Amino acid sequence: MSMKITRYEFIARAVDPIAHHEENLGNMSVFMRKRMMLPNGTVQRVPYVTGDSIRHKAREAAVYATLDAAGLLSDPQLTEGALRLLFAGGMVTGKGDASVINLDSFRELINLFPPLALFGGCVDNRPLPGQLIVDEGNLVCEETIHTAPSWVSEWLTANGVQLQTHRRLLEEVTRVRMDPTLSPEKVKLLSGDQQISVNRRLSASGKAHDDGDAKDAEREKSSMMPRSFERIIQGSLFWCGIEARTYSPLEADAFDYTVGCLLNNFTVGGKCATGHGKLRFVAGNRIHFAPSSGTLEGMGTDLAGNTGTTFRAHVKEHAEQLRSWLGRVVA
Repeated sequence: MSMKITRYEFIARAVDPIAHHEENLGNMSVFMRKRMMLPNGTVQRVPYVTGDSIRHKAREAAVYATLDAAGLLSDPQLTEGALRLLFAGGMVTGKGDASVINLDSFRELINLFPPLALFGGCVDNRPLPGQLIVDEGNLVCEETIHTAPSWVSEWLTANGVQLQTHRRLLEEVTRVRMDPTLSPEKVKLLSGDQQISVNRRLSASGKAHDDGDAKDAEREKSSMMPRSFERIIQGSLFWCGIEARTYSPLEADAFDYTVGCLLNNFTVGGKCATGHGKLRFVAGNRIHFAPSSGTLEGMGTDLAGNTGTTFRAHVKEHAEQLRSWLGRVVA
């Protein structure tokens, strides 16, 4: 059994604006930022996507890929413990808790569910680390380019991409949740008693406004709620890296397939239900590390063709055992 270290580095384009927030200031959501020292020694706070978010998306991609390979998506029958283990790595609980597996059982499950070796999980009273390292999603801009791999700068030059400051890639937008009771047409849908109640409140609100009564105006105000948030503009570029230590052809193929599934439907951040978060792979490299030297290969064809064949065949072969495992109370 020999260890192989494989690293994928890639550039992804924001097909949608990216909303990924660290805090709220009143009704304003502030984009996630980190402190970074620039080449001239100054320090700025620069927008980024957390490695936790990208790692979780990779975990989800691996779980769905494995369940699909085993034919379990149509009738999964997972226990709560299995669901927590697969999608969140499980949890450390009290002694004798049936939702936690022991070390031997975890090793058996890894054979049935290979991505668990990459992402790790909780056994007995402790978490077991995985074999995966995920970078933060770095915005490609003037402030961050000095930390990017050299091939990223070369790709930007070859494709005529002009670097911008992070401020030009960040925008503030406002959305409003409307109050349907402010629409006379929609108020007609209410029952008679409810129409009277709404009209009485609207009249009281208008009177409070005319009288300058702040207390009554606050009490009778509508539920219309404006809110603002920062987002990275559509079309912006991010660079990221995912690295894994693998100890068998099966683990290596599972890792390659996981990266392929992640990049096939890559989303990050929040507000995905309202046109945010979609990223599209545009360029990348695969690096094999060795103690003395490494080889750099183009990534374009490496995630196509027969990639995933060994992994999917293995999972399919053990599908019934996997179904039995995931359906037990002890998961």
